[in-house]
Amino acid sequence: MKKILCIGSVTTDIILRTVDRLPAPGELQAVENTSVHIGGCAANAARDLRKLGCQAQLCCKVGTDMFGEYVLQKTREEGMDPAGIIFSPNTQTTVSVVTVNSDGERSFLYNPGSTAAFEAADIPTGLVDWADIVFVAGALLTPAFDGVPCARFLEKCRQAGKVTVMDTAWDYEDRWRDKIQAAWPFLDWFMPSLEEAKKLSALEKAEEIAAYFQSAGVRNVMIKLGAKGVYVLLQNGESRMMPAFKNIAVVDTTGAGDAFCAGFLAGLSMEWTPFDSAELGNAVGGHCIMQVGASSGITPLPEILHFMNHRKGDTYGA
Repeated sequence: MKKILCIGSVTTDIILRTVDRLPAPGELQAVENTSVHIGGCAANAARDLRKLGCQAQLCCKVGTDMFGEYVLQKTREEGMDPAGIIFSPNTQTTVSVVTVNSDGERSFLYNPGSTAAFEAADIPTGLVDWADIVFVAGALLTPAFDGVPCARFLEKCRQAGKVTVMDTAWDYEDRWRDKIQAAWPFLDWFMPSLEEAKKLSALEKAEEIAAYFQSAGVRNVMIKLGAKGVYVLLQNGESRMMPAFKNIAVVDTTGAGDAFCAGFLAGLSMEWTPFDSAELGNAVGGHCIMQVGASSGITPLPEILHFMNHRKGDTYGA
């Protein structure tokens, strides 16, 4: 099984549920449930991968505060190498307040903090040497790393024989394409959501968007379509719509895209075909939304495979 290094965003997520509207100034509003979790694209993917039984490590930056200590404590408990957790006294740990509505959809209040300060020099050489797959998770949230620094890093990874992968997050700076396009020629896989991909390409349809990214240098493209599944375009021109599993009770969609990425990377690590890996990604993403929190619903791989085997044909494309 190939080893995976997840680089990029980490947060402490404070999740409030259920929030169907925000209170007016001076107003007090009760919520049903409050919980605290590690979040962020890189942390979610690394934790999900380890729950699936994969060899995965996290590389991120945190502050020297209670939230940074929480990230370190939780990742240590889950067996990750603390060498990948970089502490900085000059910034606060990234924090998200996540509000979840009655439909399980979420909104974010976000302090960029340490994730925005993450840079290429923070990545330990030993972890890169250890990895077979290098996953830049949450691009667009790491302005000190996005763009040319990331491109140079991925180029070196490619030269060392690593598989290079990237997904994106919502760009709160609203710079989009200019912020990350330098890295595209050095990507084996690019996996944005449809909403983010529209912003990056100025196009609307998944098929057109995927072709655009390939024309910009990406080898293989996956456009995450939420409840509909994922559109896959391979380097050889083969494409396929991989529908999501249906009849799943949605509790909380936090981390669903990261869970898909983890499932897909798990498939790649086992040298499955891209389409089989995408189906695994859909199944892991489906498990994510069944519980509150970005990683709470993820179960070991045998349980995910059992789910897949018993739900054949129970997808939106069937």
